[in-house]
Amino acid sequence: MSKESVVEALVEALKARGVERMFGIPGGGSSLDVIEAGAAAGIDFVLSRTEAAGAFMACATAEITGAPGVLLTGVGPGMASAVNGMAYAYLDRAPLILVTDAADEAQAYVTHQIIDQPAITAPITKDRRSLKAGDGRREIDALLDTALAEPLGPIHIDLSSAQARKAAGSAPAESGAPTVEGPTVEGWSGSDLAKARALLAEARRPAIVAGVQATRSAYALRGLAEALGCPVFTTYKAKGCMADSHALQVGHYTGGEAEAPCLREADLIVLFGFDPVEAIPQPWRYESPILEIGSAAGLPHYCAPDVSLIGDPTKAAAALHGANRPSDWTAAEIADHRNTMRAALRAPAKAGIPSWRLVESLAKAARPGARATVDAGAHMFSAMGFWPAEEASGTLISDGLSTMSYALPAAIASALAEPDRPAVCMTGDGGLMMVIAELATAAERGLDILVAVFNDSALSLIDIKQAARGMESRGVRYPGPDFARIAEGFGCRAWRVEEPNALDAAIAEALAAKGPRLLDVRIDPSIYQAQIKALRG
Repeated sequence: MSKESVVEALVEALKARGVERMFGIPGGGSSLDVIEAGAAAGIDFVLSRTEAAGAFMACATAEITGAPGVLLTGVGPGMASAVNGMAYAYLDRAPLILVTDAADEAQAYVTHQIIDQPAITAPITKDRRSLKAGDGRREIDALLDTALAEPLGPIHIDLSSAQARKAAGSAPAESGAPTVEGPTVEGWSGSDLAKARALLAEARRPAIVAGVQATRSAYALRGLAEALGCPVFTTYKAKGCMADSHALQVGHYTGGEAEAPCLREADLIVLFGFDPVEAIPQPWRYESPILEIGSAAGLPHYCAPDVSLIGDPTKAAAALHGANRPSDWTAAEIADHRNTMRAALRAPAKAGIPSWRLVESLAKAARPGARATVDAGAHMFSAMGFWPAEEASGTLISDGLSTMSYALPAAIASALAEPDRPAVCMTGDGGLMMVIAELATAAERGLDILVAVFNDSALSLIDIKQAARGMESRGVRYPGPDFARIAEGFGCRAWRVEEPNALDAAIAEALAAKGPRLLDVRIDPSIYQAQIKALRG
């Protein structure tokens, strides 16, 4: 029996962690070896149309399944094209495994397409390694452990085809390291716990701000909130951890003004799984004491918590039992704050279709449990505010990096990971143009995806910022393409909607259709300035 090769060891380690598919664009080197070994192990390979889109697909897969996402690229331009996707994994806390082709060291004279790939990814990865003969499960599992440790993030494996086919080292005594699901040892002292319990017991009007780490401790978050009977705000990444239909869920925390009236009434702010990477760059607005419950230590903060319980948030919530007595908040007060936040987003349009109307119509007509994926841009205020999420990862968005072009690849990943669950992609026209070729990926696989394009022929969020600085609109508006006709060219069904009275019928027809389809909806951008003022101040 032949000895296991490095590439076989890599694929078996990925399979042991639950990986079922890989994404990317192969080069002519080790990526071909990985695809071949993956096929033998039952791991599918999905060809994306750009490397960055493949990275978004891999990251969304990781966020949905909990298994690490895998991206394969060629050398040089292939690897360089993946950088924005790697930056997403780094700032949006996704365990992404980048495997890049590498030059064979025996051909050191070659400079064609050769760049220092590990040096490029160094600022946006948690670790990097060039795998070589003799490396095996021990080394690979250590890298995967790093990706899956809090805060989750990407690692980079550089691998030449020659080294991929050489013999791997002996596997460790245990057959692969276990999947890391977060810290297993509490990282707080007895005095920290006593202080946390005292803060909670003394507070009569606490409020909770939940962040991306809460996606892995949603049950504990809900239990703590219900014991306290207090208002809850979730960041965009944590949307659904506290169901939007729950009476204690007020709205989203962004670091802006919309949530401030409620949080200013709080006499204790509990940060539950909160990662400051999600907050907009504005100063912390509150003077109340802060209790931090999280799974990652050493993150830069906008504020200084009075006490931090870093470890397993579920265990931290359990350790606070008995101090989490019901607060003085009333259901009416919490409902008033929720209604006020939502009303501020329902700005009237001057003419045409406002973005919130499109989101409400989609949410009303979509099948229960449909997952939404949302792109960065002005439309995201309505998308996040009016699309209901009832569970963690029920809505996917880039928040830490806030990159455009994420939503369509994420919808593709969702439909692949959970084929029976419809995916609704909400994207702006600018974001879609960056990644529109992935419609071919969706059509090739026959995926159940509805792409709703909020088409206002502009980079509206940047247009607003330009106006706020007293500048004329330059370089951010453009003639709007006919996205419906383009989508049809990729093999998708498509509808173009320009009038409000045609919207609901088009949505109903699109949702009743099969396979990938696209709604090109002409949006009135006049509401965006009022929304951003209400949200951010």
